[in-house]
Amino acid sequence: MAMSPENEHPVKAFGWAARDFSGHLSPFKFSRRITGEKDVTFKVLYCGICHSDLHNIKNEWGITSYPVVPGHEIVGVVTEVGTKVTKFKVGDKVGVGCMVGSCHSCANCKDHLENYCPEMMLTYGAKYYDGTTTYGGYSDIMVSDEHFVIKIPDNVPLDGGAPLLCAGITVYSPLKYYELDKVGTHLGVVGLGGLGHMAVKFAKAMGLKVTVISTSPNKKKEAMDHLGADAFLVSRNTEEMEHAMGTMDGIIDTVSAVHALLPLIGLLKTNGKLVMVGAPEKPLELLAFPLLMGRKMVGGSCIGGIKETQEMIDFAAKHNIVADIELISMDYVNTAMERLLKADVKYRFVIDIANSLKPYLKPFKLSDMAMSPENEHPVRAFGWAATDSSGHLSPFKFSRRATGEKDVSFKVLYCGICHSDLHNVKNEWGITSYPVVPGHEIVGVVTEVGTKVTKFKVGDKVGVGCMVGSCHSCANCKDHLENYCPEMTLTYGAKYYDGTTTYGGYSDIMVSDEHFVIKIPDNMPLDGGAPLLCAGITVYSPLKYYGLDKVGMHLGVVGLGGLGHMAVKFAKAMGLKVTVISTSPNKKKEAVDHLGADAFLVSHNTEEMELAMGTMDGIIDTVSAVHALLPLIGLLKTNGKLVMVGAPEKPLELLAFPLLMGRKMVGGSGIGGMEETQEMIDFAAKHNIVADIELIPMDYVNTAMERLLKADVKYRFVIDIANSLKPF
Repeated sequence: MAMSPENEHPVKAFGWAARDFSGHLSPFKFSRRITGEKDVTFKVLYCGICHSDLHNIKNEWGITSYPVVPGHEIVGVVTEVGTKVTKFKVGDKVGVGCMVGSCHSCANCKDHLENYCPEMMLTYGAKYYDGTTTYGGYSDIMVSDEHFVIKIPDNVPLDGGAPLLCAGITVYSPLKYYELDKVGTHLGVVGLGGLGHMAVKFAKAMGLKVTVISTSPNKKKEAMDHLGADAFLVSRNTEEMEHAMGTMDGIIDTVSAVHALLPLIGLLKTNGKLVMVGAPEKPLELLAFPLLMGRKMVGGSCIGGIKETQEMIDFAAKHNIVADIELISMDYVNTAMERLLKADVKYRFVIDIANSLKPYLKPFKLSDMAMSPENEHPVRAFGWAATDSSGHLSPFKFSRRATGEKDVSFKVLYCGICHSDLHNVKNEWGITSYPVVPGHEIVGVVTEVGTKVTKFKVGDKVGVGCMVGSCHSCANCKDHLENYCPEMTLTYGAKYYDGTTTYGGYSDIMVSDEHFVIKIPDNMPLDGGAPLLCAGITVYSPLKYYGLDKVGMHLGVVGLGGLGHMAVKFAKAMGLKVTVISTSPNKKKEAVDHLGADAFLVSHNTEEMELAMGTMDGIIDTVSAVHALLPLIGLLKTNGKLVMVGAPEKPLELLAFPLLMGRKMVGGSGIGGMEETQEMIDFAAKHNIVADIELIPMDYVNTAMERLLKADVKYRFVIDIANSLKPF
């Protein structure tokens, strides 16, 4: 524990951190150092969200070390000062920007340019002098050497003032250094985002003529009527741009996307200066000739030194300059990041830290605890959950009910990852209720049974699939088709009989009514057997129901993923001739040599498809993406059956005529009832059928989801719950 974030310093702190390159932020406990003799400690009240925070949490610059607490537009009120602090006292309004350390001895530091010091330390994600990690302002408290603390004038509101510590100084510094601050100077501002709108405000306060240059015509009214720009150019309007050629003394370019420099250089007068403050990830094209012919220059600028930052704040206070902001709560931050990626903010998000940052260990209140996931049941449980539509999964404490008289409780050993888990955590079907613990291919060993349980005992190998409840009285239930019961209760993300939420198998323990528990035969390995509880039954059930299980029948299997490879295995065990149909020619060897398919068709190979026309008794279509049905129907014999088990999100085109002319049919099938699922498991055990899996630890699950989205798995991810799920 010596160097854990929570324990490396004595002062407990709390914030939100990203833990991997998904960039998803969630609650995080860490620690701050005690107030040193030259330190200022302050309670964080607000923190701005900079676009560089988004780059950092996603590691788009390749320098991020996780976990990372972002935030470098940090403002608050001093709570403690060190014995040698001279510039601040308790109660002062202060801020910290992009840096918290420098060498103090190099030429840049001596020239008050700590921002260009080779040893400059970033406010977050850097190593401090003592070797510990710096954490930013998405947190409750901040400690900094007084040299890097800015005094916020009393008349500057802290919420709108926070972005000045990055966005403000980023545009103020080049205006001063490149001498573009003289009254009457004509300045162009490229882009009207967080930096751009600040550039307009500072430039107007300096007495400049300002023209905003943007790709968006609809920003003209905002630029001129609200921000006070003197003119507006649409950069893709050739006529407007040509008319403005050679009119500007300087340009501040705030754009971070790749864009053309040549038209901007053309706007400059002789001796004009184009200054880059945005940082595109890829190189921009720069032609030398336009610079040569006008003695023009392209330069850059990065924030400012501490002295200049204080000067900027004081200037802003004098001229009533603050950022235009959207104040948000801490738990909105992931949505804000998504919106920032789309430039959907006017102009800066600022987090209301003081009023919305809530530690996840709150003082006990019976009213708060009664229905929380962690306390609604008596048995403590632990898993990983998604808390919003980003789908990012992170550690989650909740609870399970005590073992009822008809219940089976078991320790979860493995849980498969189904593509429907991915749909659900991202709410792509519009039915998800957060937080959601996914997983419906759950296997383990029984630890307790209820007094009226007759089918199971402690030590049995068992599993739970896609459902944990049904009405038991409707026609479907009586016909052993609980999966089609109108009141069927899903294993996760549903409401149980008692009104509580069901949680799935990305967790340590499971409790289920014995009716919905499957006995796993002793000869079946649990890791490879887990996917049978969804993928297996999903293909087994339609083979049986649609009469496609007769020896010698010719079956087509569309798609060779988690479902498809299971369909091949079951069909071959039933004695069928199997042809795999895929868009990927490179899957042929795998399908034929490894899985035992008899033939392989490339669906976009017209010649192959035509040769196979009218040869198949049935087709199991496992594809979840939108695709053409007509070529598949053409492969069927008269009376042939095309059965959909994949679920594309959008409607597919279906022509009636090809069905009419061959008495063919298109049907569907969704998992199976409990009796049939047990039958499937027993059949699989008899024929040594298990899924081909990639076994992963719990903390790899977000990467696995990203790979699943790209179909980069052969053929099913299974989480090694027992050996890798670690409570926090």
